[in-house]
Amino acid sequence: MGGGSLSQDNSPLYIVDGFPVSSIGDIAPSEIQSIDILKDASSTAIYGARGANGVIIVTTKSGKEGKTQVSFNGSLGWKKITKTVHTLNPYDFAMYQWENNNGGTAYGNFEDLEIWKSVEGTDYQDILFGRTGLQKQYNVSVNGGSKDLKFNIGFSHIDEESIMLGSGFAKNNVNAKLNAKLNKWMTLDFNARLAFTKLDGLSGGADTNETNAANSLVANSVNYEPISQLKASDDDDEENSTSTRRTPLQRITSTYKYQERLQQNYNAGLNWKPFKHFTFRSEFGYSWRHNNTDQAWAADAVTNNKFSGQGAQDGRPQLMFTRLEQKEWRNANTVTYDHNKLFNGHVHLNVLLGHEVSSVEKTSTTNYSVNFPASMTINEILANPSNGTSLKNERVISADENLLSYFGRINFTLDEKYLATFTLRADGSSKFGKDNRWGVFPSLALAWRVSDEKFLESSSSWLSNLKLRLSFGTAGNNRINSGLLTPLYSSPSGSGTKYPYFDETLGDMLEHGSNLYNPDLKWETTITRNIGIDYGFLKGRINGTIDLYWNTTKDLLMRSVIPSNTGYEYQYQNFGKTSNKGVEFTMNAVLVDKKKFGLNFNFNIAYNKNKIDELAMDNPWQSSNWGGSTIAKYEDFRLEEGGRLGEVWGYKTNGFFTVYDPVSNPNGQLVLNGNSWALRDGIKDNSASITGGTLKPGGLRLEVDENGNPIKQRLGNTIPTTTGGFGFDGRFHNFDFNVFFNYSLGNKVINATKLANAGFYNTRRYQNIVDDFSMGNRYTNIDPANGVNLGNPTNATLAIYGGAEGLIARLNEINAGATIYNPSTASRMELTDYAVEDASFLRLQNVTVGYTLPKKWVKSIFLTNVRIYFTGYNLLCITDYSGYDPEVDTSSKRNPMTPGIDYAAYPKSRSFVGGINITF
Repeated sequence: MGGGSLSQDNSPLYIVDGFPVSSIGDIAPSEIQSIDILKDASSTAIYGARGANGVIIVTTKSGKEGKTQVSFNGSLGWKKITKTVHTLNPYDFAMYQWENNNGGTAYGNFEDLEIWKSVEGTDYQDILFGRTGLQKQYNVSVNGGSKDLKFNIGFSHIDEESIMLGSGFAKNNVNAKLNAKLNKWMTLDFNARLAFTKLDGLSGGADTNETNAANSLVANSVNYEPISQLKASDDDDEENSTSTRRTPLQRITSTYKYQERLQQNYNAGLNWKPFKHFTFRSEFGYSWRHNNTDQAWAADAVTNNKFSGQGAQDGRPQLMFTRLEQKEWRNANTVTYDHNKLFNGHVHLNVLLGHEVSSVEKTSTTNYSVNFPASMTINEILANPSNGTSLKNERVISADENLLSYFGRINFTLDEKYLATFTLRADGSSKFGKDNRWGVFPSLALAWRVSDEKFLESSSSWLSNLKLRLSFGTAGNNRINSGLLTPLYSSPSGSGTKYPYFDETLGDMLEHGSNLYNPDLKWETTITRNIGIDYGFLKGRINGTIDLYWNTTKDLLMRSVIPSNTGYEYQYQNFGKTSNKGVEFTMNAVLVDKKKFGLNFNFNIAYNKNKIDELAMDNPWQSSNWGGSTIAKYEDFRLEEGGRLGEVWGYKTNGFFTVYDPVSNPNGQLVLNGNSWALRDGIKDNSASITGGTLKPGGLRLEVDENGNPIKQRLGNTIPTTTGGFGFDGRFHNFDFNVFFNYSLGNKVINATKLANAGFYNTRRYQNIVDDFSMGNRYTNIDPANGVNLGNPTNATLAIYGGAEGLIARLNEINAGATIYNPSTASRMELTDYAVEDASFLRLQNVTVGYTLPKKWVKSIFLTNVRIYFTGYNLLCITDYSGYDPEVDTSSKRNPMTPGIDYAAYPKSRSFVGGINITF
């Protein structure tokens, strides 16, 4: 239904077996019985602020009265990368470097470059991500109980190698679920879950000690040179110096990262029915998370590190320990009155009143050590942390996140046909000041079972269900960090920090952070309106829903840039208003239902259009900063009143500059003026101001205005308007199968990986680029006959070709089939439509085929049921997107207002799993 918040978390709330939880990562998939999604205000309002973005109801497997059953599931699978980014082959790369270095011989003399055609080259994407990742998984559960006590206990283990070299994880889940009848008026619900995870390796993305994603292993696996230089470079630029550069393989084998995550979750609910129609329930929940991360970098992995400003030296090993701890508790108490026989059974009345309180505590500790002896190995670094130089340690004790709530709900049903629900909830959050702490959020829902009316009795043969729904409600959002109400200070760090001196003694000091506190913050509020239809035909063989909604979110919690004269960079404020309008349609159909053959079909589609109704911001531009200095200037997203979230702005390409010749190229734009190039009369084009170079043949052209200035314009939107899925499941004798597709339409993705590897940015020599610029495609200024650079014509060069006319004729001749600009001419770049691609896709998400052994077979070996299955995941993706995968977003976690960027993203994999389910 679309996220209403622009800058805050739009994730849903999870309810597991009736208890709210922050995530379901500690639940083994094999223990999940069912998942239901609640979205309209009437059904989510009772959960308060945490349910503002929808509620996902997860029901785990429960114990059953009767004989104890033991189930075992085991599987073995493997995964492989689905796609890589294609870059220049060794020969094309050598030719590109020849042009970049103006005849530099790092890869040989020109007449010897042909030898690279017979060299395969090193593919670091294949080295880092090309392995087959094996995965093993098994789980066992014990289920049973009596009339008064039912239980389900399970254990699950998964061990997986990732496709990235040196990375993988192992996870153990333990769960216990009890339902006990203590006496005739009291019952107890209890569940406990424990998850312990161990993670090895980086698992993609920028590493902790790197300045930005442009230096990450994922990014460098694409652009690192595929062949080694024949002679060492003597560049002064450290980025390009042979003595400081390390291959991705050297870096990953010199990088150590190990994580341990322990999560415990306990919930108990006591139900007491002292009187007829009344139920008192008291719930208590407690969760504890503890994450340990140990990281070490040997000498080969320490280049371009973020600690250099604090005295850390490149080429000297580093060490970092991080400890995160989170504790959360919750208590809720409710009383429910339920009577379904009021007024001679015509009225069913259910009234609930409740109270809830919860609290979250977070603490993190980080220890840094740098400048270990360069010869130390990773094991030596981990074993001798005192051999390094300690930086200032960090400990963050976050302000507690406390929530106090009172709520009530009335459900009224008349003759099982007319239904009404009214909910009122008041939430008080410690994240807001005392004058704005409380938010009151009402909701109302009405429904009419039309199919139960007498005037439709004659339609019962084909109409099995028709229900109309109408709802209106409000919900609050407080998903901001705690501690924004008061000033925060920290110890200074960095080589540029100035410390005070008192009596010639260096003194300690505190400095304020970058965020200015705001005691006037208040609740972000979403107003939800929904009209829905539940339908069913042919005795339920076809059923589904249709929903039309209009959601409005106001008083947005926004991190706003404030004037620098305040001494701060940002402040969280309430301003702005957004809306989401859309329609959702679901259908389930039983196509065939025979004794030995069945076939079902399911389909869903959702259309959503978001709009920024109000937004008072002085600067509409948002910068994703996805690649550091790779791009000259970001400001690649525009947020403004009347627009939408995800609006991408940049420059549209308009071919490339060619050389004017009245015969061979009368439409050319450039003429030779002595030894330099200039625009011919009548041409106004200042594209070079964006691409960063002087005018040169093959230089990228952009759309310009009448004065020749490049036009910055809208290039598309990164949020899809239409999403959905469809699939089939069925059975044939003892076989079963399931096929599911999902799709997305109407959005763009910024292929930042392609843009970052489409030019000679920041004079980064010896880096590879994408194969769009292979010799058969790109404009070149190098004469393939002799290696002479025609783009930088000296007097000697002109003499070789008999003057300017001969040089121009030769330049036009060798580029007659060129289809794309010369990347050597692009020394700087801003976003262009070259990198903004259609992200629509249709994906074959999974296919499963199973076979259940006949009962008479399994009974003979004292088993209840045996099923063998094989599943393939992410088998096919039909898309025009040229990157790893169109479902990607690497920037919005850092800045939610810049979604839909693909840079240094961990590649997607295709996996196959075979397994067996056994019930004893």
